[in-house]
Amino acid sequence: MHKKLALFPMTRDMCAVARYASLLVGYSLHKLFIPPFSNYNGSDINVIDGGDATGLLLEKYADNDLNTCDVLFVDYDENIKTTDIYTDVINKAEKMGKEIIISKKLKQKLSMKYSSDEKQVVMKINPETDRLYEVKIPVITVLTQGIRTDQYATELALRAHFINSGYRVSQIGSYCASLLFGFNGLPDFIYENRDSYEKILLFNRYVHEIINNENPDILIMGVPDAIMKYNNQILNGMGLVPYVVCNAVNSDLSVLCTYYGKYTKQYFEETSQFGNFCHNTPIELFNIANTAFAPEMIDEVPKLKFIEVNSNFVMETIDEISADAFVLFNALNEGSIKNACKTINDMLTSNVCIM
Repeated sequence: MHKKLALFPMTRDMCAVARYASLLVGYSLHKLFIPPFSNYNGSDINVIDGGDATGLLLEKYADNDLNTCDVLFVDYDENIKTTDIYTDVINKAEKMGKEIIISKKLKQKLSMKYSSDEKQVVMKINPETDRLYEVKIPVITVLTQGIRTDQYATELALRAHFINSGYRVSQIGSYCASLLFGFNGLPDFIYENRDSYEKILLFNRYVHEIINNENPDILIMGVPDAIMKYNNQILNGMGLVPYVVCNAVNSDLSVLCTYYGKYTKQYFEETSQFGNFCHNTPIELFNIANTAFAPEMIDEVPKLKFIEVNSNFVMETIDEISADAFVLFNALNEGSIKNACKTINDMLTSNVCIM
């Protein structure tokens, strides 16, 4: 019997989970909670992510409603300024005896100690004999320019396409909800205080083990953290995680989830070249997200201010952009993401025979 799953609060990534709830393994989607002070009660989840309407409705959190659920997944929403609401909901769920899953980002914000099931991996390094295992199946890598670019929705769309097409899919997800879908997350050592050389070797072996155990036809890798810094004040992780992952495993095809903008072909050419020279993976497809951004100062600290648009608006802009060989799509527009997945499928099968 599937466990009844409740999500709180509904973030962009949570909306991706809801949109692809048919892929959940061992869970059934039951409640899509928003904070009690929200004005979106009864609204479709597309008021949050700006995508096509889904028929999935948001519901204000109430303790009594949690009684009907088995599992509560709690994420961090940067728009909620106080952490009290999280601790209140988590404490009440604990008293009800509910299973609780807390995202890594929220644990960091709540200063909770993150406990991992992973054993500390010891790596012996010998530059003269160290080698990387070759991945002999097609690899799709999904990269991002930052948060709110619908990266996880892109990863799940690719998963749905290839599974529905009859392929055996191994996947490493950029978002901690991956466990709900039965696939792998990014290992903890990626964020440990280790040398990048060691991390590359470890991640390569991590992928090698997954492929040996699962015997897939295709591997989809979602890589969290932006591929580059915005500037010297907004570092965005400086592209270190993408550097490690992409140098550990060569990609046959890469997708970049980027912010909305009226781009020129030059932008796509230069970004693709950056991916090739800095991360060992040229970028051929671009998801233009329902989010634009602009820098601003908040309490004398440089930040990015996000501006939300919708898929229809983005699609009108995409139609006006001349990108030549680059493929542009919007992950939250049903027709656009289906065409992108088909294009990716065709690009792979034209070069590699998937058995």
